[in-house]
Amino acid sequence: MPADADASKADDFSGIIASIDQLLSTLGMCHEDLDLEEISYQTAIPVDRVRSLLAGAEAEPEDLHDTFKQRLIFLRETRLKPDGKRYTLDEIAAGTGVSHGQVGYLLNGERRPGFTVLASLEQFFNVSPGFFTATERQALSRALQPVHESLMHLALLKGKGVSHLALRSSITQGASSSRLGLELRAALAAAISQPEPEDPEVRELTNTMLSLPTKSRRQILPLIKDMLGLVRPGDAPPDDDPATS
Repeated sequence: MPADADASKADDFSGIIASIDQLLSTLGMCHEDLDLEEISYQTAIPVDRVRSLLAGAEAEPEDLHDTFKQRLIFLRETRLKPDGKRYTLDEIAAGTGVSHGQVGYLLNGERRPGFTVLASLEQFFNVSPGFFTATERQALSRALQPVHESLMHLALLKGKGVSHLALRSSITQGASSSRLGLELRAALAAAISQPEPEDPEVRELTNTMLSLPTKSRRQILPLIKDMLGLVRPGDAPPDDDPATS
């Protein structure tokens, strides 16, 4: 993420906290109903500190060098190999292109990393660009974006209803075993289970689509999805079916 974009996150922090608090109040929920452990995992901020920041604690002066060391140690302790073990210094060195010795120095806080090393470490541990350089407020603001989105979806589902076309994949972001996640899935299931209203125009369109040859449907469907805003960036048009060519 560009530096100026990260900087804007600090300005967004108070606003997103205020909006989340309002949504939680409307839904009869509180900060403890959020998945604070997941927020901590995404930010490397201890759960108690996350709780304090959500409650309005003031930002404290941060030493970027100490912050980097703490977050690198955190990543090594939480982003484990498939066998559940920590990455060795040799494995981190091989994956990032730096020496075994330099990895050790970085973990001990004896070296300051350059931008290239920072980017390599972020890529190796599969975290967002800027993970090491973001302030607490910036990191928390970023992690709260999907939580805020989930709360808005939940408020819509429980209070105003929502059309099936609005139920995009993003609705599950931030959903977990926390109360927010459980409430969101329950509301989503209830919305999906509602019978569709009888609409002659929709029924006519459906029947028309079903009557078309497979090849024609495959050519028309992407256009309809595009008009409805259902095409995601990077989606490729389906190949023609050789059997119908």
